Amino acid sequence: MTNLENLMTRSRKPAESLSDHSTTPCRADALSLLAMLESLTAANPKLGERFEDWRLQVDDLLAATVKDDLNTEKQLEALAMDFRLHWISLAHALIAGVMKSPPSNHIPLLPISLSSNFLYERVLRPTLEKRIEETVPDIPGWQTEITVFSSGMAAISAAITVLRHKKDQYRSDNTHTLQLDMFGGYFETLALLDLLDSSDLNCRSFQDEPQLLDRFGSGKTDILFLELIAYDWKQTVVDPARFVQALEARPSDRPWILILDTTLIGPIFQLEPLLMACGEKKPLLVLEIRSGLKLEQVGLEFSNVGIVKTLSPEELDDNRYLSANQFHRALAFSRGKMGTALSLSQVSILDAPWVFHPEWTLKHTHSVMDNNRILAFALSRIPGLFSRVNHPALGPRSDLIWAESPIVVMEFHEAEDTRENHDFLLAVITHEVRQRKLVFQKGASFGFRHHRCEIIQPSSYDYPDGESRGFFKVAMGARRGPSLNGVILLLQELAAFADFKALKLAYPGIKPEKELAGFPDLTAIRMIR
Repeated sequence: MTNLENLMTRSRKPAESLSDHSTTPCRADALSLLAMLESLTAANPKLGERFEDWRLQVDDLLAATVKDDLNTEKQLEALAMDFRLHWISLAHALIAGVMKSPPSNHIPLLPISLSSNFLYERVLRPTLEKRIEETVPDIPGWQTEITVFSSGMAAISAAITVLRHKKDQYRSDNTHTLQLDMFGGYFETLALLDLLDSSDLNCRSFQDEPQLLDRFGSGKTDILFLELIAYDWKQTVVDPARFVQALEARPSDRPWILILDTTLIGPIFQLEPLLMACGEKKPLLVLEIRSGLKLEQVGLEFSNVGIVKTLSPEELDDNRYLSANQFHRALAFSRGKMGTALSLSQVSILDAPWVFHPEWTLKHTHSVMDNNRILAFALSRIPGLFSRVNHPALGPRSDLIWAESPIVVMEFHEAEDTRENHDFLLAVITHEVRQRKLVFQKGASFGFRHHRCEIIQPSSYDYPDGESRGFFKVAMGARRGPSLNGVILLLQELAAFADFKALKLAYPGIKPEKELAGFPDLTAIRMIR
């Protein structure tokens, strides 16, 4: 098997701070927004003309000296949200008159791409698959197919359902059950596995990576499901060397299937080195699954979409096992019957030229990862309010190329980990965000242009006293500039408090119920025209 040391490790450790740029962050942000419009105009001039008023606002901003300040940043956020709204409205308008079961000779009009007719909307075959497929590099010796779904969770559900349905083609002995073992922490996926667990496909999740890989190495695992960065409070990075060791120990007569959830890392992860490392014990099937909502839509969340990249070895006996093409067709069949296909509205919105564009996506992803890494380093050396700062760049496998994350997770000291303290911390942040006029929001998810935070209290960690372990999650977005610096400074100041008692003494007038009711959101910003 191929040594992974040179294939998956960095040549140098990533920087802990931002490099110098030739232009100010706010000006660069304005130019980026304008470039999005230029790409649309190049693809469809008629649609580009519909943004003329919006373009004039950006031109006016750029005509003057672009101040790198919070007021300019808020103006840019308003322009970004206006752009999003305008695009969605135009995309909807193009297909608003199309029936869910249109006449057989009707071909819907998409903003840019050619479309095809369909009998029912739930069985339409989106041109998006072909667009994404064209951006995926070929891996020598492997067949590749792309299938899209209405969401990332729909993609996982369909993939596991099809595997269960086709179990007879993957069993290597007389057992009646395939064993799926997962390492990861995303609560939605864990709940889904509980729902899909059956006598045909036994689904089991692990938070202990060595335990899981030991099972895999012994041959007990038929389907190995990995979050390469565990979506939990620890953000554990899967060790590829340990994985290869387990694969080497695995009995040669035990075929297997690999599922990877790469939502957290997007295009940073490259599959080819991992497949090369498998050598002769390569999997029968590889399913790389991710949500395309997070990092592949320039941080504006235009539409939900889930992506399954299916690969199979070219030498696979497709009379015995399913090839990538055969599995793709089974997935496409399942989405029509399960109602997990993209709607025509979603297809139209996702037809934007910057969505799933490799250069746009990679640039946005790197900005998101850089900002979160910077925050992690900035907080990691401050003892005080947080007991631990979790980010892949701070862990023992930081040398891996994919040791990145779009989030930073802080743990609380056990004695102070209460709902009361969680609410107080958010209230203080709310107060300071107002005072400092930062573009920083309370909310879930990640991958945005702007910055977000939330307290997570997973139900699976409930204690007998009714409390639960809480985690403070920050998702630094792609934008660089005053709010990025301001948020880092604010969180450094809060982290430096010795404990919650000291924090409460410093903010005697804070009332969580009042502060949290008015946490800054985009509602007011959107109204700025």
